[in-house]
Order: sequence, then C-alpha cells, then structure tokens
Amino acid sequence: MKNYSMLLPVNKKMFKDAGRNFYWFSIIILILFGYGCKSKQDKAGFDVKYKFVAAEYQRFLQNRFNHEDFSFRTPLSQVEYFDTLEYFYAGGDFQPIFIKSFDDNYFIDSMLSVIKASWEHGLSPNRYNYDLIKREYDKIYDSTITNNSARYIHLANVELLLSDAVLKYSYHLRYGVVDPTKIFSDSYFIPIVDSTKREIFKPFHQKNIFQYLDAIKPKSDRYKKLQSALNIFENLKSLDWKRIPLMNQKLKVDEKSNQLKPVIERLALLGFVDTSKIAQKAFDTYDSLLVKAIAKFQRANGLTDDGVLGKSTFEKLNTSPKEYVEKIKMSLERFRWTSYTDRSRYILVNVPDFHLRIIENKQEKFKIKVCTGKKRPANFEARLKVYEKTKSWRNKPNDWETPQLYGKITHLILNPTWTVPTSIIRDELYRKSISDSNYLRKENFKVIYRGKEISIDSVNLKKFSPNNVPYTFVQDPGAGNALGRIKFMFTNKFDIYLHDTPTRAPFSAANRAVSHGCVRVEKPLLLAYYVLKNHSKWEPDYIKIEIGSPVADKTKIAEYRLKRNELRRNCSFGKTTQVNLDQNIPLFIDYFTAWVSEEGIVNFRDDVYGKDEILKKYLFYHLTKNLRHD
Repeated sequence: MKNYSMLLPVNKKMFKDAGRNFYWFSIIILILFGYGCKSKQDKAGFDVKYKFVAAEYQRFLQNRFNHEDFSFRTPLSQVEYFDTLEYFYAGGDFQPIFIKSFDDNYFIDSMLSVIKASWEHGLSPNRYNYDLIKREYDKIYDSTITNNSARYIHLANVELLLSDAVLKYSYHLRYGVVDPTKIFSDSYFIPIVDSTKREIFKPFHQKNIFQYLDAIKPKSDRYKKLQSALNIFENLKSLDWKRIPLMNQKLKVDEKSNQLKPVIERLALLGFVDTSKIAQKAFDTYDSLLVKAIAKFQRANGLTDDGVLGKSTFEKLNTSPKEYVEKIKMSLERFRWTSYTDRSRYILVNVPDFHLRIIENKQEKFKIKVCTGKKRPANFEARLKVYEKTKSWRNKPNDWETPQLYGKITHLILNPTWTVPTSIIRDELYRKSISDSNYLRKENFKVIYRGKEISIDSVNLKKFSPNNVPYTFVQDPGAGNALGRIKFMFTNKFDIYLHDTPTRAPFSAANRAVSHGCVRVEKPLLLAYYVLKNHSKWEPDYIKIEIGSPVADKTKIAEYRLKRNELRRNCSFGKTTQVNLDQNIPLFIDYFTAWVSEEGIVNFRDDVYGKDEILKKYLFYHLTKNLRHD
C-alpha cells in the first residue's frame, strides 16, 4: 500500500511542501530557460545577417494597424486593446515599445515565461496571447523565410501581442478579470478600486516591466496560501479519480467493511489521513482514527462533522479535482476584487460558510455560526421577467438572498421591536392571520394605521388583498420577537442587519440559508461583548441585565440600576435601548467557496446562491467583453 498522505497533505506541511515544490519548479524553469537561451543562440546576430532597419520595421508596425489588413486582424482577433494600442503607438510615431530588433529574443523568452506563469493566479496563459505569441515568434526565425518583409510582419505581431498581454495581465492582477458590480449588479455592493482613474499606459513607461508586474501581484496571505493550494490540486488532476460508491450501510466504530479502502485512499490523497500510521490490515476498519479524519474532512467541506459516512460525505469525497481547482480559481479572482484583509480589525460574514469571523491584525480571534438569506427560487429569472411586464404582485418572485455588502457597525439595539416588511406581510403574516384569528395577539404585534395604534380586534385582513394591506405591524420586544434580544446595526442601503433570533434549530444544520436577508447570529452576546470591548460606559453585564439574562456577579445588578437612567438617556424607547459604539467596526458580508484556514486546511463550500456558476462563465470561457471596470 502506498503512503498517499505523503503525496498531498492538506495542512501546514502542505504549504511547506508547496513552497519547496515552487522552489524546485523555479530551479527547473531556470535550467530550462538557460537551455532555451542556448537553443536560440543561432538567433543571435539576426540584425546583422538580415540587415535589420529600424525605419522599415517601424513602417511595418504602423501597417499592423491598417484596418483593411486582415492578415493581422483575423488571426490575432484576441487583441483586446487593439484600438487603445493604435492610439498609443500613433502618439509615439509608431515606435516599438518592447521589440526593437531581431535580436530581442531574450526579452520575448522572459515575457513568455511570465505569461506562462499566470496559471499560478488561476488565469489562463492563452488569455494573454501565449500560443499566438509563440507561433509568431517562431516564424521570425523560420529558415524557410527568405525576405525581411515577412520577418518584420511577424516581429510587429509579437510586439503588439505582447503589448496587449501586458495591458490585460497588469489590469487583471490589480482589479480582477471582471467587474463584480456588473456581473452581480443586484447583489455586489463592496467597494472596489476605481479602475477608470488608473493610468492605462503606466506599464509601458516602466524601466523594468518584469519588476513592475511582480510588484502589482496580490500579496495578502490568504491569496498566497490559495495559490499554493492551487498548485497542489492541479497535481491531483493527473490522477485517476474514480467515483467511490455509497456504502451499503452506516458503520459503527470498529466495524469492518471492504468498502472502506477507497475511502481511506481518497482521504489520504486529500491529506486527511496519514497511511503510514495505519496497518495494512486496518484498511477495512472504521476505527476512531478514521472517524476523526472523516470529521476533519467534513469540517473542511462545510458538513456536519459527525464522522459518519453518509450520502453528503460521499458526494464531497467524489468531488473531482477539476471542481476543486475551479473553486480555488474563482476565489483567487474574488480576492483580487478587494483588499479589505489589510485592515487591522474587521468582521467578516462569508455567506457560503455560514459563519461570522472576527479578524484582528490578519488573525482570526473567533467565529460564530450565522444564518443568511434564502436562495432565490429556481424560476426566479422567468418570474421576474413576467413581473416586469405585468407589474402584478402575484408574479413577483421572492428575493431574500443576502447581498455582498460593506458597512460599519455603529450601534446595538437591545430589546428591539420588529416592523414587519411589506414582502413578509404579503407572503407570511397575511396567510397566518387569516388562518388564525388570534395570531397577531399571540405574537405580540401592534397594529398601526395612519400613524396611530389601533385595536387588533378591529383588524380584518380578509377585506384586503395580501399586497394591499394598509396597516403597519410592529412586534413588541420579548422572548418571541423575531429579532431576539439584540440587533447589530451597520450602514447599508438595504436595511439589513445582524440580529439575535428565537429560532434556534437552523443553527444545527449545515446549510443555514433560511432568513429573509438579514444575518441571524447564534451567539449575539459573544458578539456584543466584542463590539463593546473597552466601551467607555457599557459593560458586558449591563447588556445581560438590560435584556433579562442572568449575571454571575450579582453586585452588578445594583450597580447597573444606579447607572441605568443615565445610560439610557436620549437612547431609550420604552423597553428598547440603543447603545452607540465608541468606535465603528468595519463589517463585510462576502462570498467565498474556497479558502485556506489558519490551520493550513483548504476549505470548500457549496455554491449556495449559484454565484460560482455565473462567475465561471466569464472567468473560464473568456466572456469578458464589456465587463471590465472601464
């Protein structure tokens, strides 16, 4: 039995090994590059042999922009910046930027190496004209070509293809391949760098283009770790990845099954089992070591970590290396959109992960489970088109997905009231009130009509359509309030916030996309303690007393009673109290389906809102036209 775990361990050792792999990869490249230079020694001296004339080459370069010359436009149709380059070269009297003689093969070789290495960023070298450049490059030195004119044409083609590649590659490294505010125009509201203000020709004015391209690479730890993971999972693609069949029955600890062997081998390949510590005869035993390994694998894939080999776990074990690689590449792209991890302190909610994480100085302090908005219905787009035509509320599809947002937590609201949104009145409250005449009273609702509270007994919703109810419904503070005891307010235009909830069951599920768009927090007191840490007035025990939770130190009760009136001055509304933070805290609600944890474990999550499916169309199939930032 091979020791598979030594092949691709997915932990801290993995990244050390990955570093060594990159080191030796670099050495090999240098060796090959040296041989490459040596193999092209016969290309040296072409300027003399074929009497390179700069003025003639310049004329051919200018002719490359002749729109009637299809010898250039047709085979080189991937020159995305053709018109931009024409403007730039015309301004310089069509002087070349990079390729200035037949002997510039060293520069071309070096640039090809840079373009080839774009895969390390999850990008395709051919997005940057790699094969086209190589083809034109080889033709420059084709021994069957006997006239300079043909060589000038191919040299000019290489010049323009490289210029286009430099503009595209530098742009993608700095801003991403696509603009998320365009492909996710209704759900992406995290600030991105305004690329319209960039100096588009800045790469052409560098003394050393290679140093420049290296300097603009994303350098965050999370990005580099994911690059290492990409290298490892790319290697998995070459392996025979057979599907593991679902087991006939669920095993108990220490039970045996001959179906366990492929499971153990797969876990070893993914780095969750060290087969050197397993005796040959133990490959059919569901022992405690294997249970722990399965639980660790489940956590890394967002499953309930019970160590049980069920259907969901087998589905994840059968995820193909291609799928892993695609998720990593998409996360690398998302990491290029924003650099918020450089902030010293912030809160991150990752929707597919269903966790809220506290980050300080690039380190995770702790995490809390959350619930996020429900996924759009499968027929959302079709229903939306019908609604836009008819304007009938009956055709309007629900959209409760939590958007990607940036804001600052400014204050807490203790014992909040809840004003029911119109969509929830239409879709839920109306139906429940009709079926149960006592519903509003049982759930502690007040009914407001034209700014005044009216008696619940006078309310008869049957007189109205669900979309035309003239009342406002406000739920009083209390144990059954939909927002629980604490609400965390942050700046955004959607009236979305973080909040407590009396509905606890969803927190035990793996998929927690169950809310109407806001983020439910499993442990709101823990989050409250953090955001109020070192607050000038409010102490953690004061918060607990105000919301009716017990405190260990009973002396705090008397202390709080003495201070309560002053603490609530100008910030109280009956039972409801607003607590303003001394310092606002940045909050990001984002969407990543792959990342590397601080423990060095590559994590993957389901594409809960289908955003990966949208992004991959633009990232992998080159459908990026008109979707750049400019």
